[in-house]
Amino acid sequence: DAGVDYETGPEDEYSGPQEGTCPKVSTPKTIGTVSSSAITEASGLVASKKNPGYFWVHNDSGDSARGFAIAEDGSLKTILAFDDKKPSDIEDMTIDDTGSSSYLYFGDIGDNEAARKSITIHRVLEPTLGDAELVNAVSEKMTVTYEDGPHNAETLMFDPIDKELFIATKILGGPSYIHRLGEFKAGESIVTTKIATVDVDFATGGDISRDGRYIAIRSSISKKGSLWIRDEGQSLAEAFAKDPCVIPLATETQGETLAFLVDNSGYVTISEGEKQSLHLALFQ
Repeated sequence: DAGVDYETGPEDEYSGPQEGTCPKVSTPKTIGTVSSSAITEASGLVASKKNPGYFWVHNDSGDSARGFAIAEDGSLKTILAFDDKKPSDIEDMTIDDTGSSSYLYFGDIGDNEAARKSITIHRVLEPTLGDAELVNAVSEKMTVTYEDGPHNAETLMFDPIDKELFIATKILGGPSYIHRLGEFKAGESIVTTKIATVDVDFATGGDISRDGRYIAIRSSISKKGSLWIRDEGQSLAEAFAKDPCVIPLATETQGETLAFLVDNSGYVTISEGEKQSLHLALFQ
């Protein structure tokens, strides 16, 4: 069984903070260690609802187009290969499991020189994990151009309320610009719309909770992340206009991932490097 005891139960199930308040968060703790030597530059991470007890993770630039399903203890379950062509720089992933099918999105969005004319979002139908060590798939692709010219970015997020994709750009010293991609359109080219500017230095990852209420963006150079609380009926732009809460991050060599748990009770992070720890923080 891949499950890990998160020290919560029906009697103390987390229901979230009241509007306008920041949640208390536990000190991040280690729950597992990545076992596969193939996972050396963890750059994106999502929790799977379709495959309870598992996360999907992928490497930074230099790897082929693939993701890894790992258990909460860090053991490797399956490798998912989704394109024959080597990507330029996949920096983050996100997930849409709001419908009858679950989709993984891989963002080929890295651009250290801010010189790429366009970037690519891959969409892959999430497989049901079985005994196969390797699963082959063919990704659908959407080409993306920024409305205001090229950006480097390492954060791709899916909003489960509006069913839209968003990118947070990465700038040393900040800020981070939030760009709306809209709904995924396979085989098409779209132009982003900048919806917000947030005070995040060197944004390297982020996520939106499954209920759409929490938006988190992290940095690899800070031990704290930013968490925006989205009130009912608010757009993402309206949520980003508010001051964020501060949430703790584990001490990691080069942390570029953050994934909310499926039940919205906390989040998990991993650093780049070999045999890295999975760190869990819970809302209290």
